[in-house]
Amino acid sequence: MKILKLIALLAGSAAMFTACSVEQEEAAPKAESVEVGFALPEEATRTSLDPDGKTTRWAPGDKLAVWAKGADGDFVFEHAQFTMRYYSEEYNHAYFTSNIEAMADGEYTYMLSYPMPTSTNGTLATYTLPAEQTGEYDGRYDVMLSEPVVEGALKAKSTVEFNTVMRHKMHALKIAVPEGRNLYGERFYRLEITFPTAVVGDITIDVSDPNEAPVYTNTSNKIVVESAAGFDAGDVIWVYVLPGTVDGDVSYKVRGERRSSNTATYQLSREMKEGHVTPINMAIPTIYPYYTSLMLSVDQNNLGEDFNFIDVYDSNGNHMGKFERNAKNEYFIDYEGEFDADQYDNSTWRVVFDSEHAVVETTINLGDMTDYSEHVCWMNVPYLFSENFSSLRTFDGDYTSGPHTSVDNASKAGRDLSQYGATSGWTGARTGCDAAGTAILVSGRTDYVIAGATRAYGRLDSPALSAIKPDKDVKVKVTFDYGGGRSGGSWAYAIVKAGYTTTQGILNGYATQFNNNAAFSGIDGAVEVPNIPTSGSASALTLSMSYNIDACTSAHRLSWHIGSLGTTFIGNGYQWIYVDNVKVQIVK
Repeated sequence: MKILKLIALLAGSAAMFTACSVEQEEAAPKAESVEVGFALPEEATRTSLDPDGKTTRWAPGDKLAVWAKGADGDFVFEHAQFTMRYYSEEYNHAYFTSNIEAMADGEYTYMLSYPMPTSTNGTLATYTLPAEQTGEYDGRYDVMLSEPVVEGALKAKSTVEFNTVMRHKMHALKIAVPEGRNLYGERFYRLEITFPTAVVGDITIDVSDPNEAPVYTNTSNKIVVESAAGFDAGDVIWVYVLPGTVDGDVSYKVRGERRSSNTATYQLSREMKEGHVTPINMAIPTIYPYYTSLMLSVDQNNLGEDFNFIDVYDSNGNHMGKFERNAKNEYFIDYEGEFDADQYDNSTWRVVFDSEHAVVETTINLGDMTDYSEHVCWMNVPYLFSENFSSLRTFDGDYTSGPHTSVDNASKAGRDLSQYGATSGWTGARTGCDAAGTAILVSGRTDYVIAGATRAYGRLDSPALSAIKPDKDVKVKVTFDYGGGRSGGSWAYAIVKAGYTTTQGILNGYATQFNNNAAFSGIDGAVEVPNIPTSGSASALTLSMSYNIDACTSAHRLSWHIGSLGTTFIGNGYQWIYVDNVKVQIVK
C-alpha cells in the first residue's frame, strides 16, 4: 500500500560543544542541530489495535529508527530515534520528532524501520521475537520497513514530502476460543504451543532492501503465552511468529491456577506470510486427570512479623519451591503424572521463612500421602529463637555437697553446655540439670565471716540470635518460665538479672566478669528482682517473665545472672533459679 509520508521540520535549536586546553581557550565551532518530525497521515500504517480488531493506530511513545545515506554512500546518521509525540488538531496526522545534526545540501536516501531494533550493524537491523508473550496485540512485534526513498536534505523551516511503502515483516496468529469449547472447564493463564519448526527468535533484516529474505538465529519452536488476567471462551489470544512454512503436528496445552490440561495435537500445513494474520479457532482440551497436590498452610505465626516468602526443601535437600506470602494462605506443590505416595509418606521436610528482619526455619512431617489426591499439611512459623531444654541430660551444677550447698570458690569457670546435650552455643557457670529434659538450673552462693563475704555467681548465656539478618536490628520481646529459691537468713537475698550480652564465647559467673563483659537491660523496667520465691520444680515452673531488647542484632545473646545482696552477719546463703521455655519474638 502506498503511504504518503510528509516530513515537516518543526523547529530549530542549537547545541554547543566546547573544547579547551592550556594553549587554546576559544570555543569550538557550533554544531547546528534541527528538530524534525514525520507527519504520517491517518490512513498510514499504525501500531496499536483499534476497537474493530483489524486496523491499528500509532500510539504516543512509538519509536522509529531512521537511516540517511548521502550521494557519496556515507551515512549522515544511522538508526536515529524518532518518537511519536502528538496528533494534529484534525487527528489525521501523527508527528514523530527527533534532533539531528544539520544536513548539508544534496540528495539522500532515507530508510525507516519500526520499532527500534535490538541491535544494528550498518543497515542490518536485528529484532527479537520472544518465546514468552502476553497474548495481547503488541505493536513492538509488528516489525515494519519502509521502501528507501530519495529526497533532499532536512532543513530547518522547510518541508520534505516522502512517498514510500511500509512493509510488515512478521506474521500474527489470531487465536479465538469459541463459546462452549473451553473443555478445560475454567479460566486458564498459560498456553503452551509446540510447532514442528522454528517460530520465534532473532530476525535480522536489511533496511536498505525490505524485500530481501531475513536471517533467523537463536530460534525455538515453542511459545508460551502467559497472562495475569487469563483467558476463557470468547477471548482472543494474539501470538506473533516468524514468517515461514509450518508443515506438521502442532501441539498445545493450557494451565490454570494449579492444574494443566491434556495435550491436544493437530496437523497444520500453512505458509505464514509476512504481514498476514492467520485466524485460528482453538478448542481447549480437558483437564489432565493424573494430579497429586500437597498444600502447605500456616497455622500460627510465632515470629512476630509477617514473612515475605518461604522456601521448601524435601527430605533429600531438593528445593521444592519458593512461594510469596498470599492472602489465601495456600502454598501448592503439584505433581502431574504418575505418583508414588510411598516415597513421601511421613517424610520430614524443611521450610525456611524469610521476613524483613529475620530468616527462620522449621521442619514439617507430611504424614500419610495418597496417590492422585490433595493433601494438606499445616505448619507454624517458628519463634525468632526458642529453647525448652528438652535435649538436656542430667549433669552436676557445680555442687559438691547437695543440690544447693556448694562450697566452690567464686571464680568457678564457665562451661560449654553442648557437652550435656544443650543446643550449640549455650554456655554457663554454676549451671546444672536436675532431671533430663527439664529446666536448666543456675545457682549462686555467699559465704560470710566477720571479715567479709565471698560470693559465687551463676550465669547462663544463650547462642547468638543468628536468625536476625546480619544487616538488620529489631526490637524483640524475650519471655521465659522460671522458679527458684534461697536458703539461709536475710543475708541470702537473691539478685537475679536477665537481659543480654554481645560478648561471645564462654563467660564466668563472678561479678567482675559479668560487669566487664555483659550489658543487661532490666526486666519490665527493673534492674533487679530480689527474693525470688520458691515456686515449682525443674519440671513444673509456675512463674513467667518478659523483657524487651531494643535494636537487637544477630550478635546479641540472652543472659541470666544470679547472686546475693550480702550483709555483715556470719553465715552462708544459697540462691538458685530454674529457667525454661525461652521464647523470642519480634516486636512490631
